[in-house]
Amino acid sequence: MIWANVALNAPDQLRQRVAWALAQIFTISQNGLDRSWEIEPWVNYYDIFVRNAFGNYRDMLREVAYSPLMADYL
Repeated sequence: MIWANVALNAPDQLRQRVAWALAQIFTISQNGLDRSWEIEPWVNYYDIFVRNAFGNYRDMLREVAYSPLMADYL
């Protein structure tokens, strides 16, 4: 699993752990999504949390709200 390799061996351990925790708060489901088999949208969604792990909460919430996966989920 690529995520486990990055999370365990990356030099920014704290950022990866905070991003994972934020991804657990802002969850989306694969059920009913047309994109459940695609990997790129899921990676982009997780990258929102990696980019904003130590940033402004409002900016992260805006990116999550405008992400295509969240739009499909809602």
